[in-house]
Amino acid sequence: MKYKGKATTLAISSIALAALSACGGGGGSGSSSTAQSGATATTQPISLLAATGTAAGTFTATGDVIADSLAFANNKRAQLGLSALKEVSAVDTAAANHAAYMYDNQYVGHYETAGLPGYTGYAPSDRVAAAGYTTNSVGEIAAGIGGAFTSSTEAISALFDAPFHRAIFLFDTTGVGFGQGPTNTDTAKFSTLVGDFVDYVQQTPDYKLVAYPYDGQTGVSPSWVANESPNPFAAAPQYEGQTVGYPVTLSAAGNGAFSNISFMITDASGNSVSCEETDNSNNSEATRLAMCVPFSPLTANATYKVTVTGSLTNTSIPTAQAFSVSWSFTTGTAAVQARQLPSGSGLKLPLILN
Repeated sequence: MKYKGKATTLAISSIALAALSACGGGGGSGSSSTAQSGATATTQPISLLAATGTAAGTFTATGDVIADSLAFANNKRAQLGLSALKEVSAVDTAAANHAAYMYDNQYVGHYETAGLPGYTGYAPSDRVAAAGYTTNSVGEIAAGIGGAFTSSTEAISALFDAPFHRAIFLFDTTGVGFGQGPTNTDTAKFSTLVGDFVDYVQQTPDYKLVAYPYDGQTGVSPSWVANESPNPFAAAPQYEGQTVGYPVTLSAAGNGAFSNISFMITDASGNSVSCEETDNSNNSEATRLAMCVPFSPLTANATYKVTVTGSLTNTSIPTAQAFSVSWSFTTGTAAVQARQLPSGSGLKLPLILN
C-alpha cells in the first residue's frame, strides 16, 4: 500500500503464491496535512467504534473481479460502521493502468520505471493525476497471484486479511478505483489487481478505535499465512511464510499514534494465546495501527476475548490518554491455505516488492 509521500515494501514468502504489495500501510500523514485543522481537544474516553456486523448485509460475489473487489471492500467497511467508498472512474483507470504495467513487466509493487511497457507514472499519485483526477491523498494496494485468480475475490480478500494492508481499507478515504491486469491463462505469470484509495476526509472520531475481527463476529478464519511485508514476524523470521493465527488489529483515526500497547487474547477457558505484537512504537510502518498475530492457528469454532490496553495521541488528544478496550469473536471452520507456485512456473520467491 502506498499513501502519497510514504513508501512501504512487501515481500511474499517462499511457500506463498500471493504477492501482496502495500504502500503507506500505516502512513498517510503526507496525504492530507490540513485535514486535521480545526480539531478541538477531547476528554471523552477512548472506546471501540460500534460495529454493525451482519446488519450491514451479506456480500455475494458476482464473478466480476472489479465489481466484487469494490463490493467486498464496502461490505467490510459497512460491517465496521464505516462509510461506503465511492467508485471513481478516473481512479479505476489509474489502477487498471498500473495493473497492466505489473502484468506486462511481471512485477508487483508501486513504482514504475519510465521506458518499460505500460508506464503511466512513477508513483500512485502520479498515475492518478495522469488519469485526470485531483485528490488530497492516494493509498494503493496491489496483488499479484501466480496463475489465474481462483475466484473474483481471491486477491481482495487476501489483501484484507494481511494486517498492514487491512489498515488502508479501514482508513477514512472516501473514494476508490480498482483495476485488473489482462486475463491470465499462463500459470507461469502473475495475475494482478490494484486498488487506489483516494480523497481523505476524517469521519471516524479521534477517540474511537476500529477493531477487526469486530466484536461479536463469527466465522473468523482460524489461520493466516504470514506472507506480508513489512512482516508482522520480522522479529521472529522463522514464522514468515508459515500458517499462523488470524491477525487481530486495532486501528486509530486521523494521525493517531499508539504507545505502551499490550494485547491479551484468551480462549473460553481463560488460556492465553501467544502472539506477536506490532504497533508504531516498534514498527514505523504501523502508523495508526496495532496488531497481534498468534504464533499458531486458533482453534476452530471457538470464542476468543481480546483486551488491549495502552495510550493514544492524535490531533484532538495531544497528551497520551490511556485506554482499555475489550471485545470477542468466534472462529469458523475454514482455514487459510497457501497456494503453491505452479510446478516449473519459473517464478522465484521470495519476491521483494519495492
